[in-house]
Amino acid sequence: MHLLARDLTEQPVAEADARRDFEADFGPVSRSAFLLARHLGKDTEAAGDVVQEAALRAWRYRSSRTGDFRPWFLSIVYRLSRSPLPSWLPIPASWDRPAPDPIATSIDPQLVAALRELPGRQRAALWLRYCDDLTVGDVARIIGCSEPAAKQLLLRAREALRARLESRAEEELK
Repeated sequence: MHLLARDLTEQPVAEADARRDFEADFGPVSRSAFLLARHLGKDTEAAGDVVQEAALRAWRYRSSRTGDFRPWFLSIVYRLSRSPLPSWLPIPASWDRPAPDPIATSIDPQLVAALRELPGRQRAALWLRYCDDLTVGDVARIIGCSEPAAKQLLLRAREALRARLESRAEEELK
């Protein structure tokens, strides 16, 4: 009986510690997760929903995590952002999605506009690597590809971005 009573009193303490650790890990990455969802085409409300759903999934599967929290959590956000809207939403399929609202940022507006023209994977890879300052290995893990494939994706994304920026500059000179 004494052993059982000790186990029952230690369980809430362990749960509180796990919750506190999760909150400490989640806090610094929540803004990056929101911006990643936004750059993958979600509007403000949908991006918030994606981050909330990702937090719930991360909490539920926290025991399966290997490695750092940041890339693990951002990979959940990436997968949720790339999946279609849930079928439970009461929106007719024939309705168009609303235009994405502007992202408040200090980044050059022409660069943001050129980034939006890139395919989602390229845009996400560039954002994660250069704006979120993650390693190529972390980018590969989040996107779900090998490290050489992530390097190739980043190379193609930089080339596509450069071409779009150069064509915009040429248009301005005309």
